[in-house]
This record gives sequence, structure tokens and C-alpha cells, in this order.
Amino acid sequence: MKELYSFVVKREVEKQVPYVKKTKDGPVESFKKTKKIIKNRMVFAKPSVSDVEDAEFFYGQKYNSFINSGFLTKAMLAKKMGDLGGMTSQKADDVMSTILLENVEASRVIEFFDESENLSEEQEEQLKDAKLKFAETQNSMHDYEIGLREQFSQTADSKAEHKLIEWFILNFSFYEDTVKEKEDAKEKKDLFALFEGEDYKEKRNVLLSLQEPENDIEDAHLLRLKNLFDSSFETFIRVVTIWYNKLGTDQKSIDKALTEFFNVTE
Repeated sequence: MKELYSFVVKREVEKQVPYVKKTKDGPVESFKKTKKIIKNRMVFAKPSVSDVEDAEFFYGQKYNSFINSGFLTKAMLAKKMGDLGGMTSQKADDVMSTILLENVEASRVIEFFDESENLSEEQEEQLKDAKLKFAETQNSMHDYEIGLREQFSQTADSKAEHKLIEWFILNFSFYEDTVKEKEDAKEKKDLFALFEGEDYKEKRNVLLSLQEPENDIEDAHLLRLKNLFDSSFETFIRVVTIWYNKLGTDQKSIDKALTEFFNVTE
């Protein structure tokens, strides 16, 4: 198994530690609770070409299922919104083109004047206006992207893609732990599936179990997996999204993309 990306999560565990308690009747064996920070390395394994083909077949099944359930495709929704004068209409495109052009022009003015030490009053005013325009257009572009993403979030394409990301996470997410092969053997590190099961259905049932409140989980092993899950699931989603969209292909490039797109730093 090849590793595509790994990261470390920290979790706090509480342990009962035996100690000798002094009393007026003499020393007594007792226990006290102590908290300890444990680190676990989480790993997203690199899917093979065959794995990707299986994933795309899974995507196609989900895509058709959502269409049969009545969800529109992105193309169908875009046409409908365009006909109604929505965010994908020609008018909206023209407005966003103007905003993008203003953003680029403001950026050029800032770049030209910002590093200059001796500016005239007129140039100072130009720089000030450019910075305001840049901030204004950045906000407009951000709001447009958020609005567009929200409107398309209920399409068959978007829902099938969410299932695809989930499929990759369920099948290729691992955690590192220490094990002993024999009673007197030395401990060694090995990787274990975060979502245990033989197929997608079983693994997804584990995912649903791990999303339950901590107080509702009685099994000690499952509770431990939940602690790992809670600390790592969001990162796994981001890593898979970056990798699948070809924005990062190894540890270094994925780290760079996490910083650039999600402002994630170690």
C-alpha cells in the first residue's frame, strides 16, 4: 500500500493511574485520574488506477440514482436559472465579467504604487481607491461563488460527487498504531482501517456509528475510533477533494493546496 498523504492528530485520553495514598492509618493503594495527549498518524492511501475506475463506476451509479429520484443535473439547472435571469444568465455573466476586470485593474494599481516610497497626493488617492475597489470586488466574487455553490449543491452531479468523496474516504483512510505480534515481541507500528468492514455498506455503517454522540457509544474500541474520526474527518475530506480535482498529487503539493485553499497550517 502506497501512502498519498499523512498527518498527525492529537487526542486527550484520561487514565486511571495507581498510586500509594498516605492516610492516618498508613499507606493505602488508590487510583487517580490523569490526562495524557496521544498523537496518531493518519494516512490516506494512494488509490490505484483500478481503484479510480471502481470509484467512477460508483459515481455513475449514484449520479443515475439521483437523476431517477428527480434531481436536476448542473447543466439542466444552469439552463433553467439562465432562462429565469438567475446567476447563470448572460446578464449575470456580464456583471461578473465587469467585476473581475475591475478587480484585475485595481490589483495592477496596487502592485504599481504600493512599493513606491514617494507618491504624490493624487497617486496616494489612486492607491487608496484601488485598495477599496479590490476589497469590494473580492467580496462580490466571493459572494457570487458561495451563492453559485449553494444553488448547485442540490444537483445530481454535486450529490454524486459528495458520495464519491465519501467512497474514497471510507476505503483509503487509515490510522497508525503500535502492535505486538507475540507476548514477548517488541512493539511495532502498523496501519489499520479507520472504517472497518468488507464493503461500502459495512464501512458506511461504521461511519454513521462514529457520527453518533460520544455518550451514546459504549464499545471501547468504537469510542477510540470516534476520537480519531472527530480529529481527522474534515482533513480527509479536504485531502481527497484536492487530490481528486488534481490540485495536489503528493504530500508536498497537498500541503501547499491545504494552505492555499483552506488556510491550513501545521
